[in-house]
Amino acid sequence: MSIRTKSIKTGAAAGCLLAVAACANPEIEAAKTLDIKGGDVSAEAAREYKRLAHFEDKEMWDKASAIAFSEKAIAAANGLVGTGPSGDRIVRDAEIAAAYRYLNHMRALGADRIAPKATGQAIARLDCWAEQADEGDQPLHIGFCRDGFAEYASETAEALKAAGRPVAVATPALKTFKVTFPLGSSMPAVGANDVLDAAADYAKSDRKLRIVLGGHADKSGSAKRNQYLSEARADRVANMLRARGVSPSQISTIGFGETYPSVVTPDGQKSDENRRVEIVIGPGRVL
Repeated sequence: MSIRTKSIKTGAAAGCLLAVAACANPEIEAAKTLDIKGGDVSAEAAREYKRLAHFEDKEMWDKASAIAFSEKAIAAANGLVGTGPSGDRIVRDAEIAAAYRYLNHMRALGADRIAPKATGQAIARLDCWAEQADEGDQPLHIGFCRDGFAEYASETAEALKAAGRPVAVATPALKTFKVTFPLGSSMPAVGANDVLDAAADYAKSDRKLRIVLGGHADKSGSAKRNQYLSEARADRVANMLRARGVSPSQISTIGFGETYPSVVTPDGQKSDENRRVEIVIGPGRVL
């Protein structure tokens, strides 16, 4: 199953679909035009919040989340990055609360300076995880935010270890594989079979493992076409994994269109690296 839209919860939201211009929000518009400079932890968090805001606004039709992430992007671009959930949100999930403690522990060890990019991305993805879990109506998006946090937190922990500041606790193990695609195609590029074989073997080693397939596109076509391609690519990889004996119950898919490039490019530019499906495999409690 691929995420395509988010359910409309209120009459006001439905009205936005009929008159988008009338529902334009100043925070969302301000975040769109942010010129984020530098590479410190605040700037990196701001870039990730900006990407999240765009995804929530354009792909999920979730204005409330888009506004929340836009506000965080603006704050982070001005050097303000928090250490916990936003506003008066209470973290009811013990795993998320533990994740905030873990991230703050790494920041206390110097993560902001030693690994600013991974730390900034982890900060934003953890806020995304908490926000989506609080809403509770998009399990795959919860998983996307959660596995993103785990990936970036793991990168941060490795950087701290290399700097002689090992982290006392570990993040849940996730294994990631990547398949790329030719321009305009949902059929994987030459060489994908070896990657898919390895991913399938790993997934079949433990039926309790879960697989999230995230489809992506480059910016060479229209946003609508790229959203379709990202979903088609994720679905294609799901079928190819099932053909290799992976249980359908282990697999979930989501298409992100051109929203989360692996390599940042100008609009309209082709990129082999960005036409991809990321195969993330991990314990069911994490994915």
